[in-house]
Amino acid sequence: MRLNKFFNLLIFSLLLASCSEEAPDYRRMWQEAHHLDDSVMTARYGEPREDMNNIFGAVLEAVEGNWDKVDALTRGSRTSELYAYYHNLAMAMKGCLADSLMYYYQPFERGLFLPVGEKSGQMRIAASSEVWFRLGEMTMAEHSAMLAQIFSPHHFGVPYLKRLAEINMVNGQDEAARKYLHLLSGEPGCGDWVSDRIPGQESKAVKENISALRALVPDRDIVHSPSDYRGMLKNLLASNPGNGLARQYLLCLDIITKDLVHFIEDYDPSRDRSRLYDEAVLIFLAQLGALTPQNVSHFGIPQETLQEFSDYNDMVNFNRGAMEPMQKKYGKTYWFFYQYAKRNIK
Repeated sequence: MRLNKFFNLLIFSLLLASCSEEAPDYRRMWQEAHHLDDSVMTARYGEPREDMNNIFGAVLEAVEGNWDKVDALTRGSRTSELYAYYHNLAMAMKGCLADSLMYYYQPFERGLFLPVGEKSGQMRIAASSEVWFRLGEMTMAEHSAMLAQIFSPHHFGVPYLKRLAEINMVNGQDEAARKYLHLLSGEPGCGDWVSDRIPGQESKAVKENISALRALVPDRDIVHSPSDYRGMLKNLLASNPGNGLARQYLLCLDIITKDLVHFIEDYDPSRDRSRLYDEAVLIFLAQLGALTPQNVSHFGIPQETLQEFSDYNDMVNFNRGAMEPMQKKYGKTYWFFYQYAKRNIK
């Protein structure tokens, strides 16, 4: 059912894209949102090109929660961490991250989380805040948004001010939220956005959104490194087991890093249904020599998936492990990713 949902979304998105008008000039919108002149814009981001326009658009549309637009802007075969990051988030917000994961480029965990370090570019820092905000991890979200603001030209940017205003609303820091809203109040096109979020006078939709996000915030702090993604996800789920986005990210993080031991620990076959999960379970059982009818039944794996796994292994042996013939038939399976995907070592 989940896979059918994904394919229906994919078909709808393709039809929408074929009928839609040309994408807005997000580059110009980004330029205006940062108060940049043409020369600074060109110096920082180069000459206009489609891929950068799409990334500008993904950042801007994600801040507004326009996931269909983020999906359309980042769909495709580009081998870009930013494309993967935003497309995965869009699919997760639609509830079908697992069903879509193998259909697009996946740079391991960097397709789910963007690490921030001293060599990170301002665009990457800006993007890294979005997933944490949606997950309910406001400390990490605020850290990234503030760094993006600091390292942006003129130390200004509408997307970061919006994100910082909402983070402080979620955290109940009304005075800090008012500070950011005041800075936004003079920006073109931000009047309605600001008026909907004035503390004590929020619109109904904003109140509901802030309340939903506040319920996701973990109720205990943990000591962790910035790259302890699994630890932070587990902490989010310990506070709120109903955090569906965190659950999608946890299971897909286990899978995309090929950590099947933790995947089996985190996986609940009674609630987590996806063809991707079935494929991962079959690898785990085969590695243990435990591919028994009882285990297959316990994990609810369909017989056709089990048969296809057998066919996959027969084909691997027939082709002596050659990748090309396997990719043609099984390139969108987790079996292929697990066996052939390699990290780029720089």
